[in-house]
Amino acid sequence: MKNAIKYSGMAFQMGGLIALGAYAGYRWDLSAGRWADGETAWATVGCSLLATVISLTLIVRQVLNDSK
Repeated sequence: MKNAIKYSGMAFQMGGLIALGAYAGYRWDLSAGRWADGETAWATVGCSLLATVISLTLIVRQVLNDSK
């Protein structure tokens, strides 16, 4: 039961980090005027992808530390 709570907490951490990255990219695109013009929102895509890579890295590190 303890592992289930720990890993579900990691899932919420990962989701929160990705959501924060997506929001930051959205705000960046919004301030640059790319969101309203119908252009591709590259900052949103890039920040979401970067946040995903960072969150996966953190999760893998936590799992590897737990397995030792």
